[in-house]
Amino acid sequence: MSELLRDSAARRPLVLWDGECALCRRAAERCQEIDVADRLEVVAYQDAPSPPMTESLRRACADALHVIDGEGGVLRAGRALLFILGALGYPRTARVLGSVPLVWGVELVYRAVAHNRQRISRFVFRAGRG
Repeated sequence: MSELLRDSAARRPLVLWDGECALCRRAAERCQEIDVADRLEVVAYQDAPSPPMTESLRRACADALHVIDGEGGVLRAGRALLFILGALGYPRTARVLGSVPLVWGVELVYRAVAHNRQRISRFVFRAGRG
């Protein structure tokens, strides 16, 4: 584990999302609404403190959701999403979807949505719709 990430180990899990993406913003807002126990720290990666943010992590966050768990481990993409689901009170769903081969499908769907998130945002959040 890197020294920068070790400093974050004592913190709540840190969810890093794309602050420039409307779809990501809505998902982050929903995550915060559900997280009434304040188990997660949800921050746009563009606003994340350094440490734990590094230049390589910043580049990676531009492509996918990341979670730095309470022990300093880094999860990305679909596995980060499954971690969040578990933390928000859906541990069984996260465990089932995280098993092989289902996790491969989660990663595939995550990649498809992430790759097209700007297009999806324009369609879903057109003026007057949200």
